[in-house]
Amino acid sequence: MNSLLRRLSLSLAVVLVLAGAGLALGLQGFPRAMVEDYVVSRLRHDADQLYVRAIEAPAAADDFEAAIRGATGPIYDLPLSGHYFLLRRGEQTYRSRSMWDADVPLPLPDDRNEESITHLPGPAGQRLLSLARRYASDAQGKEIAIAVAEDVAAIDEAIAAFRVRMLAGVGIALALLLLLQRRLLVRGLAPLGEAVDACRRLERGEATTLDGEAPVEVQPMIDAVNRLAHHHTQRLGRIRHAAGNLSHALKTPLAVLAQTAEDVAARGETGHAAALQAQIDSMRSTIERELHRARLAGAGPTREYFDARSQLGALADALHRLHGEKDVTIELDVPDCRFPVDREDMLELFGNLLDNACKWAQRRVRVSIDATVSPTELAFHVDDDGPGVPEDMLQRLGTAGLRGDENRPGHGLGLAIVGDIVSQYEGSVHYGRAPALGGLRVSVRLPIACD
Repeated sequence: MNSLLRRLSLSLAVVLVLAGAGLALGLQGFPRAMVEDYVVSRLRHDADQLYVRAIEAPAAADDFEAAIRGATGPIYDLPLSGHYFLLRRGEQTYRSRSMWDADVPLPLPDDRNEESITHLPGPAGQRLLSLARRYASDAQGKEIAIAVAEDVAAIDEAIAAFRVRMLAGVGIALALLLLLQRRLLVRGLAPLGEAVDACRRLERGEATTLDGEAPVEVQPMIDAVNRLAHHHTQRLGRIRHAAGNLSHALKTPLAVLAQTAEDVAARGETGHAAALQAQIDSMRSTIERELHRARLAGAGPTREYFDARSQLGALADALHRLHGEKDVTIELDVPDCRFPVDREDMLELFGNLLDNACKWAQRRVRVSIDATVSPTELAFHVDDDGPGVPEDMLQRLGTAGLRGDENRPGHGLGLAIVGDIVSQYEGSVHYGRAPALGGLRVSVRLPIACD
């Protein structure tokens, strides 16, 4: 499944990485070019000074050499100082004292006014940046060519250190930008997750309202969920109200029909009265079932929780008193857990299952909630030690009006109501034989997580 957050994060990460790479590549050559331009301008200045001194110096060789040595400062006199020059006047070549005994092959151009800039190795591991130029002839007609060089090894090391720091800084900046944009995206999209949770709470019948402000792009969805929750609450309230009105409206006609059946029986028409009473019982069963289904659909939002251990304990005590003549023991194997679900629905679900089990059990009924099945499910079994149910009837259990024994009290609605509640919560119910007690086992699984 595509994740909008992942796609936005990946897209922005790619853009930032490409921008950072472009910036790093652009800045990588900039410091060297800037520094070398400065060094070259200084070398050009020194070469021009040498040329000026050369054309003004005496023609004698000794006097000429003495004149040019003072043209560029003492740095060119220190041995292996990293600053060197080579001057050729006619056939004579003059070197700076800084070359000492080293052979520094500074290149000299052959063409007039030609200027060349080269990198070449120097003595003692030096890396030289050299500027060479051929100048106009002096007053004696001797052509002059000058090469000036400077050691840039320290500059190269500084540039390399700057490059490392720059790349590290760019990397840290990119990482911070990625974290910042992800945080902004997570916070911006958080209301969507809250909207999903609100819809799930709405499905469970819980009160739902989304508070707070959201980004402009998300706020319409939050408002729509709030409107849906409000409309849903109003609709469920109307359903419950209508179900209550229907219940009251049908009580009087059914009572009249029941009285009519008794009058018919009193006149001796027992067959006619029995048929009429059977239809009345069928109507009552149908009405009770449909009213119960309406109550499930229109129960309305609730904030109550189902506390399994305490509320099932109270339910077991009540059923034990109700079936006191049988002295049935109800065993509870229930964890101390609360479920975010309508308490009345769960009490009716367990109540119908336990009441049915107590009717058929001889001595024992057991309720066990299995917390190990899934952390997101309420899974439980209700077992009894009764006679069980024939295989051909297991598949039909839960059908409204189906009764295993017509001599036992009831209308056959208990397991049908169980099926309605389980269906309402999109769960599953299975009927089989209890492995330990030998009677009927009812296994139910509801998609409700323990809180």
